[in-house]
Amino acid sequence: MPTEDKRKKILLITRNLPPLLGGMERMMYEFAVGLAEYSELTVIGPRGCRQTLPDNITVLEASPGLAPFLVFSTTQALRACRRRGFDTVIGGSGLIGPTLRILSALFQCKTVVYLHGLDLVVDNAVYQRIFTRSLRGIDSVAVNSVNTCSLAINRGIAEERIAVVNPGTHLPAPIDSASRQAFRQQYSIPFERYLVFTGRMTKRKGLSGFLRDIFPLILQREGDIGLVVVGENPADSLNRLGEEAEINKQITALHLQDKVTFLGRVPDRDLEICLAEAAVQVFPLTEVPGDIEGFGMVAIEAAACGTPTIAFELGGVSDAISAGNGHLVPPGDAGAFAGQVVSTLRTGEPGPEQCLAHARQFTWQVYNERMRRLIDRPGNCSSENR
Repeated sequence: MPTEDKRKKILLITRNLPPLLGGMERMMYEFAVGLAEYSELTVIGPRGCRQTLPDNITVLEASPGLAPFLVFSTTQALRACRRRGFDTVIGGSGLIGPTLRILSALFQCKTVVYLHGLDLVVDNAVYQRIFTRSLRGIDSVAVNSVNTCSLAINRGIAEERIAVVNPGTHLPAPIDSASRQAFRQQYSIPFERYLVFTGRMTKRKGLSGFLRDIFPLILQREGDIGLVVVGENPADSLNRLGEEAEINKQITALHLQDKVTFLGRVPDRDLEICLAEAAVQVFPLTEVPGDIEGFGMVAIEAAACGTPTIAFELGGVSDAISAGNGHLVPPGDAGAFAGQVVSTLRTGEPGPEQCLAHARQFTWQVYNERMRRLIDRPGNCSSENR
């Protein structure tokens, strides 16, 4: 640990922090905590984030709305840079690209940005012309998967500036049988065995297509299985492509009311128990223009709870799933997806120990060590997790 007078001064600007919810928000929170261990960290984040971050972080807040956050976070960053003189300024997504370029030009600070995939493919001409183009001048670029790396290169970001740094996960504390039973009682889980779907109910997550095309095929062969859904419609993402109405339509049309249970948002510990109790997590991604699954954190989180994931191989999900924690299926092949779920239900492979061994490669400690190396020196387009 460096002495206090040698600690770097770092400014992190990100809209993706609690109290906003989602995988990006979890990752940026863990990143901020990791940065604060070896630097004097200032964070500019959404209103309410001060209450969630540790006391050793200086926090400035801005309105969480997209446009207001851009304006007010840039204004606050200019003031903070004049006062403190940061060594490095980090953007938590491509949305911060123009701000980083302004700060670099005015204060000659090093700039770093973390890209998630969606922030490269947003279907908006103004965004692509201004925000995506600004990323070409950032000193070091971290991306969450090999697929996002390819997207970045295709949009003109120099390969030698890019490093793939996969997101991480916590390894949950052991879950005893009493906790499992209490969870089932609290949420009135009616199924002895169930599949689980976790995440925002966006179009790209593919839940409506799963209910329409895949779940009936599974039920034909495993009639006692149910589906538990944890998550809500998106409210704070770059594009709000929710599909709650379509999901409800499919459940009604196919008479699946007794086969699907919605839990909505649940506390972290309850989510861990839900994942641990599930037989299989389903991740039926679908291709949506202007949207993309950058990595697939839910697959790593399920593996940490001992549960395998079956997914369509789209976006960056292949970085998150291997034979150790599940199976990838050709996109759109409903029969193959259903067959793989049934096979996994019957064989129990990969099992809990295999899944946990896979998850250990993706802890937040590993993530933060690799991000620190990138901040200290530029990376290249080869996965930092391999």
